Amino acid sequence: MRVTFQLTDAQYEANDRAGIVVGLPISVQLDAGLLTLGCDGSVGWFERAAPGRTLLKQVSLERHAFSGQVTHVETYRTPEGAIAQALLDCGLPLRLDALDPAADPERPGPPFGLRAGDWLLGVASLQGLLALERGALLWQPVEGTIVEIQRLSLSPFDPMFGALRWLPGLPPARSFAPDLVYVTVDVQRVSKW
Repeated sequence: MRVTFQLTDAQYEANDRAGIVVGLPISVQLDAGLLTLGCDGSVGWFERAAPGRTLLKQVSLERHAFSGQVTHVETYRTPEGAIAQALLDCGLPLRLDALDPAADPERPGPPFGLRAGDWLLGVASLQGLLALERGALLWQPVEGTIVEIQRLSLSPFDPMFGALRWLPGLPPARSFAPDLVYVTVDVQRVSKW
């Protein structure tokens, strides 16, 4: 199965800017980020669903529709409220965060009553996490081979501003900000949690 995600400059730096090259292996946590409950047209959202098929389908470059079952849930507290971090089995493990800003901060348990066994569907822009980050409670990376790297030029001084280019690799030790980088991986294995 192939999956495309955005690789942020911060994650590239957290991985010591080691460089990535088409054809080389990679281990990456697929992360949907912070999602809202309900189909509201936002960048990322989820809804509860009836049990069904586990699916992860690309709808645009890094944006994917997903359907799957929650396998693990952990909750942590922030000044904004409780956040549930969940692993969802969509054929591949997808990590997501859910925040309920309307929830009583004193109420125990995860936002929206999210628990293992629940079925969810939604849409999210995926990021690839190469290094464990602060606040990461759940981690189940996939392993595969990099088959494509694309870079969207956002430097106003670049004559290719706004162009998406295919690259053979990203050089080590250099930031690519403000550009955006998208990596496609042919997944061969899921690490055990």
